[in-house]
Amino acid sequence: MSESYKVHSLVTEKKSALLVVDMQNDFVHGDGMFAHDGYDVSNYQRLEPTIYGMIETAREHGIPVVFVSMAHNESNDGSGAWRKRRLAKGHPNSCREGTWGAQQYGRLSPLSHEALIKKHRYSGFIGTDLDGRLKQLQIETLVLVGINTNTCIESTARDAHQLDYHVVLVNEATTAAYEDAITPSLTNIERHFGIVVEHNEWQAAITGQTQVS
Repeated sequence: MSESYKVHSLVTEKKSALLVVDMQNDFVHGDGMFAHDGYDVSNYQRLEPTIYGMIETAREHGIPVVFVSMAHNESNDGSGAWRKRRLAKGHPNSCREGTWGAQQYGRLSPLSHEALIKKHRYSGFIGTDLDGRLKQLQIETLVLVGINTNTCIESTARDAHQLDYHVVLVNEATTAAYEDAITPSLTNIERHFGIVVEHNEWQAAITGQTQVS
């Protein structure tokens, strides 16, 4: 890989933002909808210290933190393939807008000046103003953390790359409900949409040089 396309150059020579995706009670909390429907959420919970540490590092170094979260309601459910497939597959009725389950998990909440983008599909760009917000901030690189690697993370990474954002995914800060889906998704993102890095690589790049203005 060219030195110009490694994490250090992507987050220090270009203006980056940290995107925290779907770390919400219904997905992560032991009393959330996913846990009640029989999913093992312990892997999600194990991400919280790493992601929180990254949020704190980003804030200390002037890197924008953007929270992207699911918010389903009767209007955005629609009546087409999205809704019908979820019903047919018995998908948990999670993250209904205005409920406790849709709230951010644990310490992973935005400060008053930080953006919270509410989405209703896998990608953070579909039907939201995320692209416009990022362009206002003159963001060039997106650092993705959160869940699920193979759905919301990968969908957001795909759209980000096609909208000309550089994508950095932090390996220890993402996971998925199905273990057999994680590695193929990481491989796909690395091959086609961005780079996958270790947490300590990102941390070293950020703490060794402050964010460009």
